[in-house]
Amino acid sequence: MKFKLDENVPWILKKVIENIGQHEVDSVFHENISGIDDKSLIIKCFEEKRLLITLNADFINPTDNFYGIIIMRSKKQGKNAVKELFERFLKSFPLEESSGKIIIIEPNQIRIRSEIS
Repeated sequence: MKFKLDENVPWILKKVIENIGQHEVDSVFHENISGIDDKSLIIKCFEEKRLLITLNADFINPTDNFYGIIIMRSKKQGKNAVKELFERFLKSFPLEESSGKIIIIEPNQIRIRSEIS
Protein backbone atom coordinates (compact mmCIF):
# COMPACT_ATOMS: atom_id res chain seq x y z
CA MET A 1 0.00 0.00 0.00
CA LYS A 2 0.97 3.60 -0.41
CA PHE A 3 0.71 6.25 2.29
CA LYS A 4 1.16 10.00 2.53
CA LEU A 5 2.06 11.60 5.86
CA ASP A 6 0.52 15.01 6.41
CA GLU A 7 2.87 17.81 7.41
CA ASN A 8 1.86 17.45 11.07
CA VAL A 9 2.80 13.74 11.28
CA PRO A 10 6.32 12.84 12.43
CA TRP A 11 8.57 11.30 9.78
CA ILE A 12 9.38 8.47 12.21
CA LEU A 13 6.11 6.80 11.16
CA LYS A 14 7.67 6.11 7.74
CA LYS A 15 10.01 3.56 9.30
CA VAL A 16 7.23 2.06 11.45
CA ILE A 17 5.00 1.53 8.40
CA GLU A 18 7.74 0.25 6.11
CA ASN A 19 8.95 -2.21 8.76
CA ILE A 20 5.62 -4.04 8.85
CA GLY A 21 5.27 -4.74 5.14
CA GLN A 22 5.84 -3.78 1.55
CA HIS A 23 4.49 -0.27 1.94
CA GLU A 24 5.56 2.97 0.31
CA VAL A 25 5.50 6.14 2.41
CA ASP A 26 5.79 9.72 1.21
CA SER A 27 5.13 12.97 3.01
CA VAL A 28 3.71 16.40 2.29
CA PHE A 29 6.86 17.92 3.78
CA HIS A 30 9.28 15.89 1.66
CA GLU A 31 7.28 16.59 -1.50
CA ASN A 32 7.58 20.34 -0.78
CA ILE A 33 3.81 20.82 -0.72
CA SER A 34 3.51 21.90 2.91
CA GLY A 35 0.62 24.29 3.32
CA ILE A 36 -1.47 22.61 0.61
CA ASP A 37 -5.17 23.07 1.32
CA ASP A 38 -7.11 20.08 2.63
CA LYS A 39 -9.25 19.63 -0.50
CA SER A 40 -6.20 19.58 -2.80
CA LEU A 41 -4.43 17.12 -0.51
CA ILE A 42 -7.41 14.72 -0.49
CA ILE A 43 -7.61 14.90 -4.29
CA LYS A 44 -3.86 14.33 -4.64
CA CYS A 45 -3.98 11.28 -2.34
CA PHE A 46 -6.99 9.90 -4.23
CA GLU A 47 -5.24 10.30 -7.59
CA GLU A 48 -2.05 8.66 -6.25
CA LYS A 49 -4.03 5.92 -4.45
CA ARG A 50 -2.39 6.88 -1.16
CA LEU A 51 -3.87 6.67 2.30
CA LEU A 52 -3.51 9.96 4.14
CA ILE A 53 -2.22 9.84 7.71
CA THR A 54 -2.85 13.05 9.63
CA LEU A 55 -3.41 14.65 13.02
CA ASN A 56 -5.87 17.11 11.46
CA ALA A 57 -9.46 16.43 12.55
CA ASP A 58 -10.73 18.53 9.62
CA PHE A 59 -10.47 15.37 7.49
CA ILE A 60 -13.18 13.54 9.45
CA ASN A 61 -15.87 14.52 6.92
CA PRO A 62 -14.22 14.86 3.51
CA THR A 63 -16.38 16.34 0.76
CA ASP A 64 -14.35 14.83 -2.08
CA ASN A 65 -13.45 11.30 -3.11
CA PHE A 66 -10.79 9.85 -0.86
CA TYR A 67 -8.63 6.75 -0.97
CA GLY A 68 -8.43 6.33 2.80
CA ILE A 69 -7.74 8.54 5.79
CA ILE A 70 -6.19 7.73 9.15
CA ILE A 71 -6.67 10.50 11.72
CA MET A 72 -4.72 10.28 14.95
CA ARG A 73 -6.16 12.13 17.93
CA SER A 74 -3.27 11.98 20.37
CA LYS A 75 -3.48 13.91 23.63
CA LYS A 76 0.17 14.84 23.11
CA GLN A 77 1.61 15.99 19.77
CA GLY A 78 5.21 14.90 20.33
CA LYS A 79 6.69 12.39 17.90
CA ASN A 80 7.01 9.64 20.51
CA ALA A 81 3.39 10.01 21.63
CA VAL A 82 2.15 9.87 18.03
CA LYS A 83 4.40 6.90 17.22
CA GLU A 84 3.17 5.03 20.31
CA LEU A 85 -0.48 5.70 19.43
CA PHE A 86 0.06 4.46 15.87
CA GLU A 87 1.91 1.34 17.01
CA ARG A 88 -0.97 0.48 19.36
CA PHE A 89 -3.34 0.82 16.41
CA LEU A 90 -1.18 -1.54 14.31
CA LYS A 91 -1.50 -4.27 16.95
CA SER A 92 -5.27 -4.36 16.51
CA PHE A 93 -5.88 -3.45 12.86
CA PRO A 94 -4.12 -4.51 9.64
CA LEU A 95 -3.07 -1.58 7.46
CA GLU A 96 -4.08 -3.57 4.37
CA GLU A 97 -7.73 -3.08 5.35
CA SER A 98 -7.47 0.72 5.60
CA SER A 99 -8.33 1.76 2.06
CA GLY A 100 -11.81 3.16 1.57
CA LYS A 101 -12.14 3.95 5.26
CA ILE A 102 -11.84 6.88 7.61
CA ILE A 103 -10.09 5.59 10.71
CA ILE A 104 -9.93 7.74 13.82
CA ILE A 105 -7.33 6.56 16.31
CA GLU A 106 -7.73 7.85 19.85
CA PRO A 107 -5.91 6.79 23.01
CA ASN A 108 -8.85 4.69 24.24
CA GLN A 109 -10.64 3.71 21.04
CA ILE A 110 -10.48 3.24 17.29
CA ARG A 111 -13.44 4.33 15.18
CA ILE A 112 -13.78 3.05 11.63
CA ARG A 113 -16.11 4.45 9.01
CA SER A 114 -16.42 2.74 5.63
CA GLU A 115 -17.53 5.56 3.37
CA ILE A 116 -16.02 5.44 -0.07
CA SER A 117 -17.29 8.49 -1.88
